[in-house]
Amino acid sequence: MAKEKPHMNVIFVGHVDHGKSTTVGRLMFDSGNIDEQTMRKLKEKAQELGKSGFEFAFVMDNLKEERERGVTIDLSYKKFMSDKFEITIIDAPGHKDFVKNMITGSSQADVAFLVVAASDGVMAQTKEHVWLCKTLGVQQMCVVVNKMDGVKYDEAKFKEVKEGVGQLVQTAGYNLEKVPFIPISAFEGDNVVKKSENMAWYTGPTIREQLDKKWG
Repeated sequence: MAKEKPHMNVIFVGHVDHGKSTTVGRLMFDSGNIDEQTMRKLKEKAQELGKSGFEFAFVMDNLKEERERGVTIDLSYKKFMSDKFEITIIDAPGHKDFVKNMITGSSQADVAFLVVAASDGVMAQTKEHVWLCKTLGVQQMCVVVNKMDGVKYDEAKFKEVKEGVGQLVQTAGYNLEKVPFIPISAFEGDNVVKKSENMAWYTGPTIREQLDKKWG
């Protein structure tokens, strides 16, 4: 009988509209955890609701109201098999009105991926979520700088955001040396599962590879 993989809870947190649900949806799709047909249906649904481009977010955003408003309200859970772990991915709401749902999710998580839009950098919920993760005992954090396509995949912009978020993460009590920073475009699929050709300057892991790394 195949040996069971160790289990890990991973939460995606961050400010509203910074692309958490899209990142998770892209991760699920590009890694083969969601098939083409399901994705096609979600794309049609998104267009129907006038939310073209939200199809990856719809993978996690199950509630009708979430889809119509384009924000995550409740926690979503999805199973994800990586090479080394059986992972439960928790997609937490970024909107400040739903912070208690995010707290529930964080209290269950082993690892947090903090999603920060390259164009915005640190915002109100970015700060709140980092502090909550630390307070609730999430030991490991990885920062994902999303929407790099929106800043023309500029390394200088990535470094600028990395510095700002790095200060925040350090102030909250995380060891900066153990916090990976990954530049991605969730919508385009850069560095989520597939290595990006648009950011040759980045030589680190993709999100998919980071999930299998030794944490701690």
